[in-house]
Amino acid sequence: MELFSSWTGSDFLLFYLMLLGFASVAAWWIPANLRDPGRRGAADDFESVAVLAGGAPRLTDSLLAELYVQGALTQGDKGKLQIAGSAAGASPAGKALLAIDAPVTLADARRVLAVHADRAAARLQRAGLLMRPEAHARLRWLSITPFAALFLLGLYRERAGDAVGEPTGFLIILLVLTVVLAIIRFAKSDPRTAAGIAAVSELRRRNGRFSRAPRPDEAAMAVALFGSGVLVGTPWEPVHAMRE
Repeated sequence: MELFSSWTGSDFLLFYLMLLGFASVAAWWIPANLRDPGRRGAADDFESVAVLAGGAPRLTDSLLAELYVQGALTQGDKGKLQIAGSAAGASPAGKALLAIDAPVTLADARRVLAVHADRAAARLQRAGLLMRPEAHARLRWLSITPFAALFLLGLYRERAGDAVGEPTGFLIILLVLTVVLAIIRFAKSDPRTAAGIAAVSELRRRNGRFSRAPRPDEAAMAVALFGSGVLVGTPWEPVHAMRE
């Protein structure tokens, strides 16, 4: 055990905890400062805004709110919505949703709208508001590099310590914690460019009232920007209740 051979187990655990703190800061600093800048652009329709602000699930919530406000969907049983008719001027995504031949569940709606979410994401990528898949993948892996380096260091020390009969239980717990933090960082990586993040922030700033008291014609955009929680206490609350 050449590296850290003069260190006690407690010394190395304190050192590892310090490095884990630095790795955590670095893992969040990297995507905040090294992401693709993108291009300043506009995402004006609520479907594009929904995908930019919350991905495919947000598109589903927003479109359900739009159709509910228009009367094309009504409250059903057990967290489902009933199709009550057509909606004038419905988008292709809206028409696909209204073509479901059964009471609409959240899972059904997400399945039907998945392809439309992908198309909206492709448009946002071309506009410079979302990263291309390969650029996002690079950023994700780069973000967890500090955790990977720390894990390898800790694993070396654990193997070396175990070889000479040192107790390594606490170090194994820290190694598991390192892996968990890396998984969280990888899973929660934001696919937006810096321009995309700025665009959503600006839309939320300009339309902050939507989060408190959206009017019928604002419900879809309010959900797109702030999530279905804005519908609580409104006549369109059944759309939010589907998530429960």
